[in-house]
Amino acid sequence: MDPDTTIDDPSIESEFARIFKYIDLYFQQKTDLFLQHYVFEPFDFLFKRIMCLAVIVTLLAAGTLALVIGVILLLSTVVPLWAALLIMGAIIFVAGGVLTYIVLSKKLVLKTPTAEMLNNEKP
Repeated sequence: MDPDTTIDDPSIESEFARIFKYIDLYFQQKTDLFLQHYVFEPFDFLFKRIMCLAVIVTLLAAGTLALVIGVILLLSTVVPLWAALLIMGAIIFVAGGVLTYIVLSKKLVLKTPTAEMLNNEKP
């Protein structure tokens, strides 16, 4: 027997099955990449940020409360208590507005392939 005659060409059905398997694999990979970059990574990013924010807010709230009470009691030695409360309320309101403007004025950009591609194309 000739060695070349023992190797059969794949049939049309087997070629079709192989192509369909590769197409299916391609779609699975694309779906996995889509889920990873646009679903799981943003939620992971937001979860870490929210956890850090919860700790920071708790510490800042406790420190601010102690500081505010101390300053109110210090001011109440010079002016009446109601005036000290109004002064501290105004200061806290202005400081909160400034901090809110600083924090919320920054545009949030997640590290997705599209964002990285846009950042890399900038001159």
